[in-house]
Parts: sequence; C-alpha cells; structure tokens
Amino acid sequence: MAERPEFIMPDFLDGTAPEQIQERMMNDLPSDIDDMPGGFPYDMTMPTALIASELLNFHLVRALMVAFPQYAWGQWLDLHGEDINVYRNQATYAAGELKITGKKGTEIASGRVFSTAATSETAAVEFTSTQTVVIGEEGSAMVPIRAVLPGKGSNVGPNTVVLQNKPLEGITDVTNPEGITGGTEVETDDNYYARIQLENESESLSFIGNDSDYKRWALSVDGVSTCIVMPAWNGPGTVKLVLVDSNGDPANEAICKAVYNYIVSPDDRSKRLLPTGTAELTVTGAETVEVAYECTGLDFDSEITNIEQIKADFKQEIEKVYNRARESGKLVYHQAESIITDLPGVNDYETFKVNGMEEDILLSAEDYPKTVSLTFS
Repeated sequence: MAERPEFIMPDFLDGTAPEQIQERMMNDLPSDIDDMPGGFPYDMTMPTALIASELLNFHLVRALMVAFPQYAWGQWLDLHGEDINVYRNQATYAAGELKITGKKGTEIASGRVFSTAATSETAAVEFTSTQTVVIGEEGSAMVPIRAVLPGKGSNVGPNTVVLQNKPLEGITDVTNPEGITGGTEVETDDNYYARIQLENESESLSFIGNDSDYKRWALSVDGVSTCIVMPAWNGPGTVKLVLVDSNGDPANEAICKAVYNYIVSPDDRSKRLLPTGTAELTVTGAETVEVAYECTGLDFDSEITNIEQIKADFKQEIEKVYNRARESGKLVYHQAESIITDLPGVNDYETFKVNGMEEDILLSAEDYPKTVSLTFS
C-alpha cells in the first residue's frame, strides 16, 4: 500500500502564532500610543491576532491539504478520485445460505426475513432470502440470503441465523451450516488513496492485462482489499486472482463473482477489461493462514499506554508485515518481533512467539496470514 506522506507546514507560516502577530501589530502603533499589556490597544489587538492565526494555521493549512490527494480526506479525497474515474469502494452486504427444513412443497419466497437471536449486548442481525425456493423430497432446501444492512457487523458464525421474522407454516427448522461472510465497511482514506496513486502511476499504460492491470481492476470492486495475481497458473492464457476482503478474510463467493463480472463482463462485451488473449480467468478467495502471537513480560510506561492499546497498535502494524510476507512468501519472525519495542510507550519484553514458535512461517502463493489471537501480558 502506498504510504501517505506527512504534511509539512510551509515556511511562510513561520511567525504566525497569535502572540507573534500581535507583537508586530503593537510595533506598528504610533509611538505616542500606549502599548503596555492591559492597555486598550493591547486588549483590542489580541482578538484580531487570534483570528488571523486561526485563518493561517488552520483554515489555510486545510485548504492546502485538500488540494493534493496525498493529504486530502473524506469528500475531498473523493473528488480527487472522481477526477480520474477511481471511486471509493462502498460497504458490501454479507451473504450466504440457509438450510431450511420442513414440509415438502413449502415455498420460501424471495424477500422473507430471517435473523440471529438478539442478546442483552447486541441487536438481532437480519437477512433476506434472495431467491424463491421450494422444499423438495428430501425435506430441506438451501436458500441464498443477504444481509439487510451493509457492513462487517452482518458477518455471523455458523448456526446463528435461526429465527424467522414471520413464522411460515410448514417450516420446522432454520439454520446456516456455514458462516455468513462478505460484509465490509466503506473503504478507508488510506486504501482509497493507494488506488488513486496506483491509477496515477499507470496513467500512461495501456490495458494490456499485466499483473498491475489485474490488481487495479480487482481492487476497484467493493469489498476487495488485496489481490494476488497468478499468471499462467493453469497453462498459457490462464490467470488466477486470489482475493482478500476488507476485513482481512478470504473473499466470499459474492465478492469473487463481482470481480469476475467486472473484468470479464459476460453480459456486455463492450465493457470487457479482460484481454482477448486470456482464455480463462479464475477468481477465488485466499487460503487463510491463522497466526497467533504471544508476548510475555511486557515492560511499558503505564502513563502512555496499556495492554489493550499495545494489542491494538500491534494488530495495526502487523498488517504492514503481512503485505511484505505475501510478496516474499514468508512471514519473517524478526519482522513481527521488532514491532513490539517500536510501539509507543513499550520499553522491553521477555518472550515473543508466533504460533508458539520463534520461527518464520512459510506461505504459498495463495496463502494470506490472518491474526487470530494476541496473548500479551
């Protein structure tokens, strides 16, 4: 991911603190005017100096920042992207299947609502059926469902979608044998900027179907955060794209299908991005390699940080190591270990282990490391 540079204040803003501005104003007073602190001119010039300093050091600085994509944010970054036809990826809906058991011939209409059970801490998560399905001879049917609301909050585990919004006669049991996945949040500014930068860097290139093209196309689809390109994976003219969603999980079938349709455009060949020389495109989710971290004997400044903050900071930084690991095919132990003492407020530690070892973890071309636990003490 392209790193966003730190904004450096321009030197023409030196000397624009309120006190410095007021001092210059007082120096410009006629010599026969009282310039002592507490005097009328002194008290009246300070509010003006405060406003002038605010205009220069806040509003003018923000105007400079939004003028460049490197420093822009939110709606201002959206405008930079729209200028080059790169749009922010929106939140996606979790999707999966329900196994509904009941009487033969019972029809489950499209649009019926199912949900998880609410708890004292969380509200029920609702899903709707996306196809009309009839229970057959076997006494059950698989019904495709999609979350009512977008976002990762609709990703739920197996056997949790067990309720009907309105009970339907003939149904005796409802459950989801596998987890419901694919719900992602709106693309972050940093990820969006990385795609804008990628587009700017490749502006003069044609769409010839090289690795950069495939990556750029895949990342343009909502919910995709990482694309691993495997050229000629099944012989000449074949390309395989291995995807990870914005939650760091393997992309589900809905996201993979969306990427395939965007690149191949099977229903409208005029929109096809896939080069004619590519005979076959395969899009699949990555294989997750679960990684657990254990760090004991942490020595840190309690006035600066705490265990929970250290874990949150580490989880954010380890994602950068994962990006390097995918390129090299190896999650290097010492790269993960070195993060600890670089975290704010951390002085030292006694032991650090990755999956219970002090060794590198090898990754295949389709593997994607995912943090599953942080045991810090």
